[in-house]
Amino acid sequence: MSNVLMITPYLPYPPVSGGRMRTYSLVKRLAQQYQITLVCFGRPEERQFDLSPMREFCELIIVERDPSPSTAQAALMTLTSVKPITMRLYGTVAMRQTLARLLQERQFDVIHVESFYMLQNLPQNHGLPILLSEPAIEYVAWWRHARVAEPIYQRPGIALEALKMRMFEPRVWRKADIIGVMSKVDEAIVQRFGCKTALAPNGVDVEYFHPAEAPRDPATAIFMGDYKYFPNTDAVLYFIEEIMPLIRAKRPDFQLILLGKDPVPALVALGKDPSSGVIVKGLVDDTRPYLHQATMFVCPLRSGSGTRFKLLEALACGLPVVSTTIGAEGLNAQHERHMLLADTPQTFAEAVLRLIEAPNFAAKLGAEGRAWVVAHHAWEHSATLISETYQCLMGG
Repeated sequence: MSNVLMITPYLPYPPVSGGRMRTYSLVKRLAQQYQITLVCFGRPEERQFDLSPMREFCELIIVERDPSPSTAQAALMTLTSVKPITMRLYGTVAMRQTLARLLQERQFDVIHVESFYMLQNLPQNHGLPILLSEPAIEYVAWWRHARVAEPIYQRPGIALEALKMRMFEPRVWRKADIIGVMSKVDEAIVQRFGCKTALAPNGVDVEYFHPAEAPRDPATAIFMGDYKYFPNTDAVLYFIEEIMPLIRAKRPDFQLILLGKDPVPALVALGKDPSSGVIVKGLVDDTRPYLHQATMFVCPLRSGSGTRFKLLEALACGLPVVSTTIGAEGLNAQHERHMLLADTPQTFAEAVLRLIEAPNFAAKLGAEGRAWVVAHHAWEHSATLISETYQCLMGG
């Protein structure tokens, strides 16, 4: 077996967020062909989990990482360095020393790095080919958020970070042999900087996420995500403030269920108000019962980049989806065939009401979405593409 050194910014188990799910799902499948040594950051509380399921597929080496900075500390970091904050947080002496030691002691055939800000930890002149996977084009994601962030006084700081990433992200790409991109949209951006690309898309476990025979609620939507990721919180507040009143004017029984970790105080407060129509469940052990019961999944994202695990999981469960164009970016989904796309509060509300009032159309849309995901977005497909890239880098 060929030896792969994989480097990620987070401990991939348990797979409770998009990035962790990506790493865990890929390693699980790539381990059938490759000997993988995975080096990642992990906080003390994360290391308390039973990590044996991850260790079945790879050698896992965890480097301790400091807690995330407060908002005030992050603002200070933004103003005191030309480097993006992610490069400062994820470039550490401990990670550099760990990788240098491994590369001296062992023979690897290829290096796989997840996210551009992790590549800075590699020593110079190691002589190995590098696949750098970009789960999102960070400077694009930050520019988009700078246009919509609330409170408005945050926008200049976010725009400054976007500008720094625009300077540094392409520089880092040029240090890798191939950039793994999530979609043709991302590929076009990366290739403008003269970099070679290969598709390394996100996927979904289509056996774990599957349809159920249970009847669906008459007027319930779900959104799920990590609310520390600013595009998710922005999307939910946008939906609640601008779209939901239009829906509830015609369907007062409409409810929005929020799944996922770290809901911000504003969302927690709405969840405690019985009249809001918002139900905050937080992080749950299994999202499938909710995806099987809801009327639809909504993805009202206005910022961010990359492709969305949450959309793929909902579609794999046969749940019809209403999304903004940005929310569905990179998936090549067809409007009214795989999901409904809407980019204004009025058209988004109309799409939601259409699924409520036409259950047969909603069921057909969900079934088409499931078939499309199975054909094009299963993890096996993603792992095969990455394996082909490894072989290309190794001269196969």
